Amino acid sequence: MSIKSNIQKFHFSVEGNTNKGQVRPRNEDYFNYFIPPHINIRETFGSLFVISDGVGGHLAGEVASAEAVNVLLQEYYFGNYSKKPPNRLKEAFAHAATHIFDLSKQHKGFSNMQCTLTALLLRQDQYIIAHAGDSKAFLLRSKTLTQLTKDHSLVAKLVRMGLVSKEQAKTHPYKHMLIRALGESPLLPIDLSTGTIQTGDVFCLITDGILEHLNENELREFLLENEENDNFGKIHKRLIREVNSRGGCDNMTILTVKVMEDSQIVSS
Repeated sequence: MSIKSNIQKFHFSVEGNTNKGQVRPRNEDYFNYFIPPHINIRETFGSLFVISDGVGGHLAGEVASAEAVNVLLQEYYFGNYSKKPPNRLKEAFAHAATHIFDLSKQHKGFSNMQCTLTALLLRQDQYIIAHAGDSKAFLLRSKTLTQLTKDHSLVAKLVRMGLVSKEQAKTHPYKHMLIRALGESPLLPIDLSTGTIQTGDVFCLITDGILEHLNENELREFLLENEENDNFGKIHKRLIREVNSRGGCDNMTILTVKVMEDSQIVSS
């Protein structure tokens, strides 16, 4: 599904796709987003795009990911929090983390369930990202792809410390071990980052299954195809087919938001 919506001088085209891959029995990824229909709400609170990945090896990962995304969306727009978007997003994120932890303790079938959570807020001419886990947010700008999030995994930390090379990290036996995820504690530290929006920007949120079989340059090439075709839906499907053809060993989700300058609202 594609939606184009106005955000002050910007509107954006949104496309999301998810797939369980070729190995996992079910899809524990989840994404959702909300573009407020009223311009006053969009200007005050912005539009929120969220993805989550249930942590493999734990019970009810698909419950954790869906609950985390939808609780975050609900709390951000309807919770009794600060009116300032960065603080409001951080507080809503904290509520979602506590919610997942409480569910995991209250229901036997949800014991120790965990998930990642990555959120992109677009408001006026600013983006804000809140993040925990190893799902990723990228920005494609002027043909350059930049990762906006830091992976909260053991191996990623070892790479940042210089103890493991990026090449070694690709095959490290603990590359999927997270050091930060929703569900592990009622109090969860998160990363919060901000920046400005430019016309032509493409924000891309992905779960880690996408880069199990692709590298970042290949992801960039797929995203650049949209400059000619202007159809992320077809590009997403080709990308997912390619990942599956290389093994599809994990669930995969991709959510893209292309920013364009236009005062009109168009739906499709």
